[in-house]
Amino acid sequence: MAQSFLFTGSRGGGKTSTARILAKALNCEKGPAVEPCNQCVSCDEITRGTSLDILEIDGASNRGIDEIRALRENVKFKPTHGRYKIYIIDEVHQITHDGFNALLKTLEEPPPHVKFIFATTEAHKVPLTILSRCQRFNFRRIPTAEVVAKLKEVAREEKIKISDQAIFLIAKQSEGSLRDAEGLLDQMASFSGSKIEETDITFSLGLAESGVYFSILSALKERNTKEILTQIAKLSDEGKDLNQFAKGLVELFRNLLVFQVGGEAEKLIEGSDEELAELQKFKSAFSREELLFSLTLLQQLAREIRWAQTPRFSIEACLLKIAHRSDLKSIDEILKELKSFPKSNFVIPAEAGIQAHRSPTLSEKNVEFFPKSAPRTGASVKDFGDDLKSKEPQKKKDNFELEQAAVATSPEELPRPAFQRSAAIVSTAKQPNTVILRPKADKEETAPTKPKVVAGSTITISDVGRVWPDLLERVKAIKMSCGTYLAESEPVEVVDGFVVFGFPVEFKFHKEAIEHQSNKELVRSTLNTLLGATVNVSFVVTQPVKNVTTSPVSSAQLSDVKESEIITSALNIFEGSKVVRRDPN
Repeated sequence: MAQSFLFTGSRGGGKTSTARILAKALNCEKGPAVEPCNQCVSCDEITRGTSLDILEIDGASNRGIDEIRALRENVKFKPTHGRYKIYIIDEVHQITHDGFNALLKTLEEPPPHVKFIFATTEAHKVPLTILSRCQRFNFRRIPTAEVVAKLKEVAREEKIKISDQAIFLIAKQSEGSLRDAEGLLDQMASFSGSKIEETDITFSLGLAESGVYFSILSALKERNTKEILTQIAKLSDEGKDLNQFAKGLVELFRNLLVFQVGGEAEKLIEGSDEELAELQKFKSAFSREELLFSLTLLQQLAREIRWAQTPRFSIEACLLKIAHRSDLKSIDEILKELKSFPKSNFVIPAEAGIQAHRSPTLSEKNVEFFPKSAPRTGASVKDFGDDLKSKEPQKKKDNFELEQAAVATSPEELPRPAFQRSAAIVSTAKQPNTVILRPKADKEETAPTKPKVVAGSTITISDVGRVWPDLLERVKAIKMSCGTYLAESEPVEVVDGFVVFGFPVEFKFHKEAIEHQSNKELVRSTLNTLLGATVNVSFVVTQPVKNVTTSPVSSAQLSDVKESEIITSALNIFEGSKVVRRDPN
């Protein structure tokens, strides 16, 4: 025989009553027996509640450590005249954590004359250390049919006149709790007159009659929105519980779905014979897709109506949406229509139409663009002169491109990706009037080619620069942290449908943070809204170009330069006033 028992289950399932019966069986003078005799002194005292050896404790009001310590002191004393001293603790999950710790030692080494019987509706709140020391018994929910049978027996014994519909409604509202059902029957016997009818219960509990549900079901079948609104208004004016009404609608459509799938209605549906016969009439009124669609909407309504400011309007909107279900197309119909469309009717996504291209960076004065085809060493003076001869500069943009071709990159910089090279900061920006001169190369090499821009490009870096302030402002307004990260970058180029944002090396953390999916999606969607086009975004770490080392030019070299017609033309074009020699190493 175990020293402690745990009874768990839904409310009104007979846990405490079973605990008293078990106490009788343990202390019966003819026992311990499977069934108490109910005739001995011990059984009689327990029945009348006068036994000194059976102590019933409410866990909700005796939950502290002080009460448990007092219990530990009392368990030392032997029972008065019974076989065991039995403690029945109801709602044991209400005991505090410290209280359970104080009780644990007694459960581990209980006196041989003590038994514990715990009852609870929430066993998951009882610590595992307590559960592991108890024999657990789960009490099932009492079926509605058994509750109905018991209520009929009680009504017959108490000479209460009640209709079958009223008894079924009481049993249904009790939700498997026989105690609640008996209490509600007693309340209705005091409230009603000579006979309890279904209308008495619905009026007392604020419930809608079953006829209202079927009237609304008929209106939904006929798509009669006027009748739907009339029935809801009537319920509201009569003060019915709209939360319960929403739950009733969920149950109604669930029962229809059971009929639709061919389930055994008598076993799977809790309803009177009259309700089952009425449901049978609507078996073919709705398709299975319509029932699933309606059930989904009603379940969402039942969840949200508890917090709705105007539950009546929420119910009306939901039912009207169900009434206009014919305007919606099923998945099969949509797929069938898609298959019938010619391929030419499909629209190519916007991002597929954005062709790869390269555009100048945001600030042309201090940023260089290096094409992928750039040579590994800088262009010679001769190459630069040939380029000047072949192209007569006419615009400021041409001058800028020639200046780009004249400046060479170091070998360390070339392996970087193209979008990083395009963002490199030219260290010679502090020397605007300086012409950098290289020693003549041993072998002439091809000068860097001008970057190609694919025809059909729609978004340029200039477009991104135009919306850049608004982009920062909007992103910060939506998510301040994301806007703070983005502010440490700048747009560097648009390539292959991607807008590339560059972060300095010291802000690598910001780059990693903004690459989180939520931040990246926020930047992308906001940028697309501002540009009115579909682009993606990418984030890179940019590396500054190493400072160009210069050394003074010898007098012989300076004389050669001054006598060169090419160099003279270059100085006139770029307004140069200083000639220096660059060390290639």
